[in-house]
Amino acid sequence: MKVNWDNQTINDLGIIENRYEEKEIFSIFNATHSYGGKKILRKWITKPLNDLFILTKRIEALKSSTFFHLSIRNEELDFIEYYLNYEDKPTVYSRFNSFFMLLFRSSHNKSSRYVIERGIKLVTELLEELELAGQKITSDSPLLFQDFAQQIKNTLHFTELKELVPFRKNAKLNYYTIDYYDYLFRYKCHISLSNLLDIVYQIDAIHTIHQIAEKKGFSYPQFSSEKEFYLKDLYHPLIDKPVKNDWGINRSHICIFTGSNMAGKSTFLKAVGIAVWLAHCGLPVPASYMKCPIFDGIYTSINLPDSIKDGRSHFYSEVLRIKEILQKIREGKRCFVILDEMFRGTNAQDAFDASCAVNKILNNEDGSVFLISTHILEFANHFVNSSTCSFYYMESEIKDNQLMCSYKLKSGISETRVGYWIVKNELEQI
Repeated sequence: MKVNWDNQTINDLGIIENRYEEKEIFSIFNATHSYGGKKILRKWITKPLNDLFILTKRIEALKSSTFFHLSIRNEELDFIEYYLNYEDKPTVYSRFNSFFMLLFRSSHNKSSRYVIERGIKLVTELLEELELAGQKITSDSPLLFQDFAQQIKNTLHFTELKELVPFRKNAKLNYYTIDYYDYLFRYKCHISLSNLLDIVYQIDAIHTIHQIAEKKGFSYPQFSSEKEFYLKDLYHPLIDKPVKNDWGINRSHICIFTGSNMAGKSTFLKAVGIAVWLAHCGLPVPASYMKCPIFDGIYTSINLPDSIKDGRSHFYSEVLRIKEILQKIREGKRCFVILDEMFRGTNAQDAFDASCAVNKILNNEDGSVFLISTHILEFANHFVNSSTCSFYYMESEIKDNQLMCSYKLKSGISETRVGYWIVKNELEQI
């Protein structure tokens, strides 16, 4: 089953191309050998799931060093796709028709014949390679690979393609055989061959993700049936020389983050959100360890725009965004939610009162997890004794008239106030 999300969330986290023109998370993994593998990867990273069985199967395959050994040759795979969809597919085959086609081809389009003959050669070689790879999969192999092997066996031995097994590699085929293969490949078995190509592309995506996870030191997420939620050595994967942090909650379901401007709160919240998103795609995460619950929805309110067209102020957009998320939760959805700098579009007193009102509502939604950042220290201190809330802050200080940010996460509530210093320091330079 798919996890619920929306465009605001996928833009805030920068999963794929977004309106902020930032580098996307997809680019980290985008190194497949084939265009089909790229499409598979894009499909996986844009469709988070809450089906534990599917996620576990995918993660098991990605972790395994026992791979299907296939030669992923993009140009040849592209040609196979081109051949299978080339012009009109033959709808009938007989030796009589093949004879007259031979006479026709002797005086007509030779390029068409080249496409057919090369396409048949490449398809046959691919089927042979898949047959051999599938035979090496055992009951000890990852379940996803076993599924691939069974699908290959079913296609090659229980469809019209069974007449081609065993394959005659490099055999010279007469025009009758060529026309018959063409009839099988492009008409009778077109869907079956497309499904086998999909396996090839999935294997390409799996190889690529595994290698990138190894290179970058990403780990594979674990899932908890309880409220346990913990990340070790987490960092934002698009930052050069990032500072790694540990974070977690257990009994509480609301986590309030404080800290000064530029201390790194928003970046850290995005890092957590990215890890949660990737985990629900069954992909490795930028942390040395992750354990989290399975969520039904992932929602963020980070770079929330106002709307001149709809006459919405930034403050009103925030209110509607929170209302929208709460409606999803009230439908019985277990959601992961990020609210970055709630109600920054209004005055300090209204922001305090509104934030407290929202937090009181969230106190009763203990099936979901809420990460809230704020500049309003009075808001955090107002709930300091609440059993539903935990508190973290990003360390910063003014030292020798310089703002020093370690980007290290610490437990508790920050008392640092540097907004006035930043304004004064910058404006004095004019």
